[in-house]
Amino acid sequence: MQETTNKASTPVKKQQTKAIVIANPTSGSYTLHEHQIKHIIAKLQQQGWQVELKLTQSSGDACRLASEAAQQHIDVVIATGGDGTIHEVIQGLAGSETALGVLPSGTVNVWAREVGIPLDLNGASNVLLNGQTRRIDLGKIDDQYFLLMVGIGIDGEITQAVEKQSMKRLKFFSYLLMAAWWGARYPAFRGTINLGDREIKVNALQVIFGNTQLYGGAIKYTWQAKCDDGLLDLCVVRRQSVLRRAAMIIDFLLRRPKRHQWVRYETGETIKITTHKPVAIQVDGEPLGHTSTSEAEPTLLSVGPQALKVIVPVTAPEDLFSRQPL
Repeated sequence: MQETTNKASTPVKKQQTKAIVIANPTSGSYTLHEHQIKHIIAKLQQQGWQVELKLTQSSGDACRLASEAAQQHIDVVIATGGDGTIHEVIQGLAGSETALGVLPSGTVNVWAREVGIPLDLNGASNVLLNGQTRRIDLGKIDDQYFLLMVGIGIDGEITQAVEKQSMKRLKFFSYLLMAAWWGARYPAFRGTINLGDREIKVNALQVIFGNTQLYGGAIKYTWQAKCDDGLLDLCVVRRQSVLRRAAMIIDFLLRRPKRHQWVRYETGETIKITTHKPVAIQVDGEPLGHTSTSEAEPTLLSVGPQALKVIVPVTAPEDLFSRQPL
């Protein structure tokens, strides 16, 4: 009988997670939370992570730092700030194997609210350590990626007005003030939307293209959207009188089933839109020029399927996804 030798198995060493934290040192959110952010970095290091803090110096740095991290095969880029910071970071991460992590400290933090990342930084850091990794789509408008949504119409005007009047220091109240001002006065606009071989004529107050469901932290215009199905959800908010606008907003705020009566809802992979006159655009809460009025060169929206890896809680809403975690 042949003698067998039992050898003790050699434990497999767990690969160290490499990450960078990107933050804007001049933002109020960073100065307010600087000590806590550094404490979280130390906490991650104690858990075996190799983490480095990268501070931006000028516009575009967050994108550049994220792109460099992806090229260096860094495992995670942690965006510290709000949806605007995330928006800049994903420009550098799109199409890479580097995952997006978030320490939310912005004004509204729509992405964090969407997937259930705690708004306190310690809770958010636990998601980095114990969350799940998903691969999701990114939307694209012309040559710019977006994680959440594109808004054309009232919200575009509000975003651009806030930017022009330097009201961002008032944070959420500036948006409420401008929304109250524009809400009853904003005129509808006419345009044409092409979804593949279908052409839709619109007379709208807003057109929202959603990669995700939540809008502005409270409303769900694209309530059926899944962020990994290779599609953009399109919600056309039809022209309404002042009184009916108020009723419509209430239906959306309360998420009533009858909200569909106010809108036209579609999905598509590639969407073209032209308007009779230039209409303001916002992308993930940031201003982005105006729509095209030329049918020869329409404003173009598309999807980058599975373009971004994200770290989200294990309790992230299942109705936001159509695929299983990685």
